[in-house]
Amino acid sequence: MKKIILMILVFSFAKVAVAGAYDEVLNPPTYTQSECEAMQNAVWVDAAWLENGASGTQGRQASGCVKYFPSDNAAGSSTALFFIDGDVYSNVATDAANYEIQKPENPALANILARQTALPVIRIARPGTFGSSGMSHIHERRMPIETYLVDAAVTKIKDRYGYQRIQLAGHSGGGGLVGGLLTLGRSDVDCAVMSSGVTSIKTRSRDLDSPNFHQGRDETGRSLDKVYDPIDHVSQIVPDNERRIFVLADPKDQTVSMASQNDFHEKLLESGIPSTFLIGEAKDPKHHALAVFGQKVAGWCKSGKSDAEIQDLLNGKSDPFPKNGTV
Repeated sequence: MKKIILMILVFSFAKVAVAGAYDEVLNPPTYTQSECEAMQNAVWVDAAWLENGASGTQGRQASGCVKYFPSDNAAGSSTALFFIDGDVYSNVATDAANYEIQKPENPALANILARQTALPVIRIARPGTFGSSGMSHIHERRMPIETYLVDAAVTKIKDRYGYQRIQLAGHSGGGGLVGGLLTLGRSDVDCAVMSSGVTSIKTRSRDLDSPNFHQGRDETGRSLDKVYDPIDHVSQIVPDNERRIFVLADPKDQTVSMASQNDFHEKLLESGIPSTFLIGEAKDPKHHALAVFGQKVAGWCKSGKSDAEIQDLLNGKSDPFPKNGTV
């Protein structure tokens, strides 16, 4: 009887949560360009790209309103850390509850991150999440549309603030987007960090050995031959002597295998693109949550710390979370 009551309570909570802020993930908002341009901390973006299909190469295009959360010191600087978070859709009840908590905290999180990294911060709201439009996060994440919309948003926000060069960090699905943005030819990045990143979608799916994989789909349900897999586009990364790339993984990661992340790192090296593979220790049961460490790596990179010093910091040989908020 107690078990039945508990299940009813959990289900009821999930329904309440989904009926709240999380409804915008289940039912993405739509805006006109003029509505978007009237919003604070939002940019209207247009994206166009080519896709290969059964009938040959076809042109695609999409538009949307991408929201972002800047730290208080984002204006007036020559650079900023652009952070892209992970997926918000896997288990509706759990994700809805987390979403309810995080949404109102996003602006404050930008300021916390700015203190921890000693960098101005722009937190990007991925299309279909936290009020951004343009696509369905549930049905279209990992697809080309997401990569191209986010790339266009980063460029537009960068131009709005007048940044010369930027720093990129992304976690899990957001880490895959950082890898994807690099493959679109960006030449304005000093430090790019992918923590627990989905940078080799097909390898990750294979390692999970899930029913989706055996049906030719990744964990989002998308066909593996349709996703935008960063590892397949490494040859399009523009050489840049001023850029440093970091792949940060936990060997015990049960969500995105370290092997899949290392495949991307090795592909970079084979293509003549310098990359540093870092080992972190996530504190969650699935050894996946390295977002905070990835953000810190971006700050340490921009401050000029060597690869060895950064790994020492991750190993706890120095305090990775200074009390005074500097690196």
